[in-house]
Amino acid sequence: MAQPEGNGAGDPRRQDGPEGRNGAPDEGDATAEIPVPEGPGAENGDADASEDAGELRHRLEARKRHLKELYDEISTLRLAADEARVRAEASGTRVAELEEERERLRERIAEFEEEERRRWRRREGQDRRVARLGRELERRDAEIQRLETLVEQRAGEIEAYGRETKDAVSRKDVALEEALRRIEGLERDLEERESVAADLGDTIGRLRAELDLEYELRRRMAEPENRIRAGIDLFNGSEHLRSVGSISKSLGSPEVHVALEPDVDEPPIILTFTWQGITWQAYAANPGLAVEEPRVYQTGAGEDLSGVDHEPPNARLGPGGRVFLGL
Repeated sequence: MAQPEGNGAGDPRRQDGPEGRNGAPDEGDATAEIPVPEGPGAENGDADASEDAGELRHRLEARKRHLKELYDEISTLRLAADEARVRAEASGTRVAELEEERERLRERIAEFEEEERRRWRRREGQDRRVARLGRELERRDAEIQRLETLVEQRAGEIEAYGRETKDAVSRKDVALEEALRRIEGLERDLEERESVAADLGDTIGRLRAELDLEYELRRRMAEPENRIRAGIDLFNGSEHLRSVGSISKSLGSPEVHVALEPDVDEPPIILTFTWQGITWQAYAANPGLAVEEPRVYQTGAGEDLSGVDHEPPNARLGPGGRVFLGL
């Protein structure tokens, strides 16, 4: 800082004058230095001395004001120096912080650059992928166009097939109605045939029963004794029994001989009635199932016994004029 003019004052901390320790002027010392005239002619000199003293006092006051201004300026400078020192210390700390911040920013910039490079690579990959997807979309569009054309063709085919189907359905409906009418006729025919089949079933059952009965009768008729008994029962149920009964009322009970006719596949039973050697009658009774009517008939009669083989009786007339085997 420049030295103040006219007072020769330097650094306040180095001055040893009449100022105080803080650099402020001392008013008592300034007035003590004013000389007082003595001796004769003092009155004339009092006016000059008074003027000199006033001027000196004025200068001292000016100097005092100037020193006070210098003191204020020094105080201000001290405060500024303290603030500068504090700012310098703070600036050193701030510089270190700024250095650290710069390093962090450099690292961050390096990270941003690396991220930008990665983004660029990803962007390039995305561009290639977009190009590939574009080609794929073009291929898909072409495929969709082809499929749309194919769908239109198929729609035309389906429409034509629908018309053909309607015609076929109409024909099938007509055929179905005809078939239903035929089915109704067949159902009626089937009902009639079922009725006939039921009748045939009944007939078959009856014939089967008759066949079973015939088989049983044939089995029984295969035995001579059973065939003779069946022939006697057949004769007892015929009208010829009354003829024998009428003669028996007149001539008494006859001798009865029953035998099978020899040398015949299904031989009839021959019943020979002889009344007291006076007259005779012979009857044939065939119990076979296949024999046609008459199954009981007279084979001979007469009053002369010379031509008749007389066999001992083996049957008799019982109650009601019926023939019973055995005596």
